[in-house]
Amino acid sequence: MTGPFQHNATRTALILYGSETGNAQDIAEEVARTTERLRFNTTVLDLDSVSLRDLVKPTLVIFVVSTTGQGEFPQNARLFWRRLLSGALKAGVTLRKVRFASFGLGDSSYAQFNVAHRMLHSRMVQLGAKVICERGEGDEQHSEGHSAGFRAWVVALRERLMEVFPSDEGALPIAEDAFMEPKWKLEFVRERQGEVKADDGVCPKGTAVLPSSIPHKATNGTTPSVTAVGVNDAPSEDLVPVIGAYTATLLNNKRVTAPDHFQDVRLLDLRVDGPYEYFPGAVAVLYPKNFPQDVQAFIDLMAWQDIADEPLTFTPTTSSQASNTPPSPSPLRHLDLSHTHLTLRYLLSNVLDIMSIPRRSFFANLLHFATSQHPDALYQKARLLELANPDLIDELWDYTTRPKRTILEAFQDFTTLRIPYQYALTTLPLIKGRQFSIASGGSQKQDSQGRTKVELLVAIANPPSPIIKYRRRHGVCTRYIASLLPNQLISIGLQPGYLDVSPAELSTPVLMIGPGTGVAPMRAMIYQRLAWATEMGCRPAGKRLEGDVLVFGCRSSTADCYFADEWRALCEGEGLTVLTAFSREAGREKMYVQDVLRRAGERVSESVVGRKGRVYVCGSSGAMPKGVREALVDVLVECGEGMEREGAERYVEGMERCGRWKQETW
Repeated sequence: MTGPFQHNATRTALILYGSETGNAQDIAEEVARTTERLRFNTTVLDLDSVSLRDLVKPTLVIFVVSTTGQGEFPQNARLFWRRLLSGALKAGVTLRKVRFASFGLGDSSYAQFNVAHRMLHSRMVQLGAKVICERGEGDEQHSEGHSAGFRAWVVALRERLMEVFPSDEGALPIAEDAFMEPKWKLEFVRERQGEVKADDGVCPKGTAVLPSSIPHKATNGTTPSVTAVGVNDAPSEDLVPVIGAYTATLLNNKRVTAPDHFQDVRLLDLRVDGPYEYFPGAVAVLYPKNFPQDVQAFIDLMAWQDIADEPLTFTPTTSSQASNTPPSPSPLRHLDLSHTHLTLRYLLSNVLDIMSIPRRSFFANLLHFATSQHPDALYQKARLLELANPDLIDELWDYTTRPKRTILEAFQDFTTLRIPYQYALTTLPLIKGRQFSIASGGSQKQDSQGRTKVELLVAIANPPSPIIKYRRRHGVCTRYIASLLPNQLISIGLQPGYLDVSPAELSTPVLMIGPGTGVAPMRAMIYQRLAWATEMGCRPAGKRLEGDVLVFGCRSSTADCYFADEWRALCEGEGLTVLTAFSREAGREKMYVQDVLRRAGERVSESVVGRKGRVYVCGSSGAMPKGVREALVDVLVECGEGMEREGAERYVEGMERCGRWKQETW
């Protein structure tokens, strides 16, 4: 590892992202690594953190934007987009000094695929900005996810940047295998205060623990010892101090699938003090934690036992900042750490995602800490090179995604590697909040004490692995959710979502398709429509849900038929129609929601065409929403007043354009 490289102070790059779940932010940070190596002084920020004035200052602006909902911008990009749409901005003039590139993340199972990115790109051009690289797009439905499109685009971007912005004479791009000092670094509080002695075993201020100075795996093949911790130990009940989050009390964490069913699905009943207004499609964001035994295992693998509980601070590595870009924000800016005792153990427990599946960029970063001191180290470095090579994507897939191997498990293979503690926060990914559709609505949104009620239907992810059989796979967040106890306090975020329903919709029926846990937002909508109809008096009692149809799919009536008693009561008491599709019901034909739509063709056609009803689709992305769309087109051809197939497809496209078809899938 060598000393830090210098950037060209006059060459600056502003990387801006709009991200709902964190994928666009990850891509933005990878783009930043490319511009840093081309010697641009680089800053990465979410779109809502900048003004339009900030766009004209840097040498280069790069956008990375996800499309969410029905072609909408993520929550942290909406304010920026509204500013960009201002009528006061002059076409061809306002942004004529801006040179930019952009990459979009989307899901082709949505009709509005990557439309937010395309609208942003077009608006920038309309305002006079110059495109320096053809826009790139990733598709979640691709077998390799967004990575496939991104790999090709970032290569083209790098070539264009070298062509359009040549470096000063003699200043070559920084080599991929050269270590670059991050903008932020951890250090011990006592080290910063100058209290470290020569024999403390801690590096002097400003230096890193170099790989060559770290104990490695013995050449006889033994691995570092891992401290035994009770397997039932649960994460700390301390609140994660997320800025803007609410403190919620968990009243109940009830399993709603049969005891002998393979999948554990929970109904969480949460309370937030005071009122908070939300509507169907709203989501709650839960912030998971790692389990103590995994944290201790990681500490042992990194040989951090003696420093894991030492107080830390997080500081910038340089005081200089280009005047024409905003300052680089701290990776911990989303947390209020004013009352937190920051240590490596705290970070591993609450902040660092050591149980996630590692990305290619993670292995590329690890290469900087690899050594060649002995045969084991040489072999492991060669293996890292394979996993970090963008041309060997199958190697990465087979090692990480296919077996769902975690970062912790990867380090149990790469036993000669140690991350210097100073770089833990910039080498390891951060734990991101997970979004869950709120299942409560209408009269269910508040309890008798005036507290906000939030119910979530959550499938606990613990799929078996065909490769790593000695350890169960777990979803990072759902494993944490399964450990939560009644009356426990947790931090949650609350966001409005994208279904955008209103009382005005009561004049038309709705067709709601929600297989599995996709029924959660449909339940919220049913109860909200019932409450609106009651408050407005626009429908008679006993018929307040007449014409509304729920199509629900699950495996069987005894294993995972969520809210069955509620549907029965609403059908009998308020005229709701519920059509069920059981894919594994004993003695019955296998049925899916798209099969039920076709069988109920006359009813579906009357609702969608005859009465101009709305369609809502929620659940797993991919095959399900595409199958539902095809089924609706089939219904319109068979029952839709003589429509040809082309006409039926145009009709559905028209529903999407005018907001009568809305989809929320994950």
